[in-house]
Amino acid sequence: MVNLLIIPRSTNLKKINCDTEPNTRVQAIINAYAKVNNIEPNRVKLCFTFDGDDTTTKKPSRKTLKNYETLEENGLDFSKSSTLSVGAKDVGRQIGWRTVYFIEYLGPVIIQSLIYFGYYDATYNTITQKAAYILTLLHYLKREYETLFVHLFSSDTMPLTYLFRNCGHYWVFNGLLTAFCVYSSQSSFYSGYQKWLYHVEDRPLKQVEIFAGCWLVCEICNLYCHYMLRMLRSDGSREHKIPHGFMFEYVSFPNYFFESCGWLVFAIMVNNWSAYLFFVIGTGTMMMWAKQKHSRYQEEFGDNYPKERKAMIPFII
Repeated sequence: MVNLLIIPRSTNLKKINCDTEPNTRVQAIINAYAKVNNIEPNRVKLCFTFDGDDTTTKKPSRKTLKNYETLEENGLDFSKSSTLSVGAKDVGRQIGWRTVYFIEYLGPVIIQSLIYFGYYDATYNTITQKAAYILTLLHYLKREYETLFVHLFSSDTMPLTYLFRNCGHYWVFNGLLTAFCVYSSQSSFYSGYQKWLYHVEDRPLKQVEIFAGCWLVCEICNLYCHYMLRMLRSDGSREHKIPHGFMFEYVSFPNYFFESCGWLVFAIMVNNWSAYLFFVIGTGTMMMWAKQKHSRYQEEFGDNYPKERKAMIPFII
């Protein structure tokens, strides 16, 4: 039996002493602690400060404990002391990751459809515009399928406030802005800035088929990468594992790479400023995520992680 001192880092939480075992799962401790504080367990995060290395200039680091691991598996060493202290923070109201993904991808499907059929008259749309709507719809339906049947998440929930940030990207930039600009009637007479605002390339069917084929390859490759990541956790674990095979031999996050390529193909096909803007913002965001996660992989796996791999773009970034 060991003693765990839980020190609150939020004013609404209580300081408690609890007797436990090193092999106790963190989630069980959180459940009991949340009950004492009369809040939902998913609002509680426990963290532990690890001492720095005396032989280097490395400073003490704070680590959020993984709920699905035991105290020992999280690195808490009770061999030096039978009493250790962890911090407890109330991270606020939470929402499930799967729910967030479902809502944020559903938005563009509804918004684009309302603008395509409701705000504009779809009767006069060009082949390029029809293809743009179909490809966008298929992309987000694929995303919904992945959300419900493919994706596995390291954590169950995220802060509720993040829902609005995530939805803003897809609902505003792709759902509203792109649809408003791309589906405007090309038979109307535009002058001045409107020519630039509503311009969509009027491509022949053969060109549209080529663009759609390239886009489809990107989507299938993206789905395959997500499937490979799922198979890494086919045993039900939530531990990070090093993926191998396919484009994972070149980059840590080929799913981001193919996602970016798909939107680039789409942007070139419609040749409208809003599509290019969505591509740039999306690619920049995914590149930032890829770099951060790539660094965490290198830190977590050390020399075992392939040194030649880039974060997102093969041989470059």
